[in-house]
Amino acid sequence: MIMRIMASVIILLALSPSFKEAYFQDSGLKPKSYKNWFARGIEVTLGRVTAQDLLDSPNNGEWLLYHGDYGANRFSPLNQIRPSNIYKLVPKWIYQIGKGGFVLRSSPVVYKGTMYITGSDEVHALDAATGTWLWVWRARDENTSNINRGVAISGDRLFFSTGDCRLVALDRISGNVIWSRQFAKPSDSYFSTTAPVVVGDKVILGVSNKNSGSRGFVTALSVVNGNELWRFWTIPEGVKFRGAPTWMVGSYDPFSDVLYWPVGVLEEGLGNSSGLNNIYDNSIVALNPNNGKVIWKTKLADSMPFDWDANEPLVLTDVVMDGINKKVILLAHRNGLFYLIDRVSGKIIFSKSFIKKLNWSSKDTCPARWGATNWMSPSFSPATNLFYVMVLEGCTNEPNTLHIKAIEPTSGDVVWDYPLRGSNLAAPGILSTGGGIVFSGEGSGHMVILNAKNGEKIWDFNTGKTIFASPVTYLSQEQQFLSVVAGSDVVTFGLYR
Repeated sequence: MIMRIMASVIILLALSPSFKEAYFQDSGLKPKSYKNWFARGIEVTLGRVTAQDLLDSPNNGEWLLYHGDYGANRFSPLNQIRPSNIYKLVPKWIYQIGKGGFVLRSSPVVYKGTMYITGSDEVHALDAATGTWLWVWRARDENTSNINRGVAISGDRLFFSTGDCRLVALDRISGNVIWSRQFAKPSDSYFSTTAPVVVGDKVILGVSNKNSGSRGFVTALSVVNGNELWRFWTIPEGVKFRGAPTWMVGSYDPFSDVLYWPVGVLEEGLGNSSGLNNIYDNSIVALNPNNGKVIWKTKLADSMPFDWDANEPLVLTDVVMDGINKKVILLAHRNGLFYLIDRVSGKIIFSKSFIKKLNWSSKDTCPARWGATNWMSPSFSPATNLFYVMVLEGCTNEPNTLHIKAIEPTSGDVVWDYPLRGSNLAAPGILSTGGGIVFSGEGSGHMVILNAKNGEKIWDFNTGKTIFASPVTYLSQEQQFLSVVAGSDVVTFGLYR
């Protein structure tokens, strides 16, 4: 009996991430990847992620890209979880990534029942239905940044950007390194927080460099060997300007074969680039993904107060206006304006304030320093034709309030407004589904579900952790799950059965 109890304790400890960390540190071993040998009955499913799989996500029940799809809609047609059965929604499993003091911003990728989730400089493979860990890969060199947004997946490979600007290709089944490439030098003040995106045979990603004396860029590396195929600079060489980072994940239209990327602001104190066509700060750029050449750029605003740049997700969809179908970009900008942009020409169709007070003067600025929104992901639901965005109302001279707002994209009108607990933009992104729900929450740790049509709150769960990440949904073992990183834990929900 005692031996059986001891064996059970050993197995439970071995399944614990904290035990794994302690064992490898104490033994002097810290391999780049290691497997959970106690989970041999639960294996990573074989298979190769095809270009068609990526196009079909998330309509196929998977979640294969950071935003769910190439167009950053963060909408899934899955509808098992609905307002009518939301009372059955319960936590199914929780997995601790390991660094309990960090508030992570990663969003999972899920393929054939396996979830891939990142810490600051690590990738974990989990059983998506149970949370059982299958393997873990860690960079040998510890990084100072705790921000990473996730992996890209293609074929039999995962692509992960370390904080010190190495793009690493991992074998999806084993977690072993296939290749690693340095795409920027930390000594030049570059660092990485982004999730890559795979387009054809290229892994494409941007870089962080704000206020560092360096220039932003977007680069494409070969899926096969990591060789650089092209690089687009947001600032040309030989000019006084610096900054214009590209750390947000770009969007892609596979039908027109155009890549869309948001670009940040210039370093402070260097003036503005108004009238200079080859400076791409605070802009959206449309790029040819085959060579990185600029198709068009749209400058959104000059001389914005604070750090109000365009590094927000670019949502691609089609709308009908005056009986004409238009291919558009939906953008809620930190400056408080909602932009509807023609993504064929780059022309701004209209812009409209989505906050109650808008004042860009230097006194009592509205919105406040954080901006009216920020990098947290919005969502567009074709089922409701509404664009859902996290909003911070208020000015620099008054308390701010946090809201989820639903915007009708062809008018810019706010259809409903749900107030959240919180006074800053420490909050998760937003997910909408075919079940008629909006899943999001607050930095305080509460995840909420709202009725997608009218914004009525129908569910609330306190994770007890600060939440900065964006939620996802997927199908595993014929059951729909909702998952979000809270603090450094993956918290996953499903219907009680």
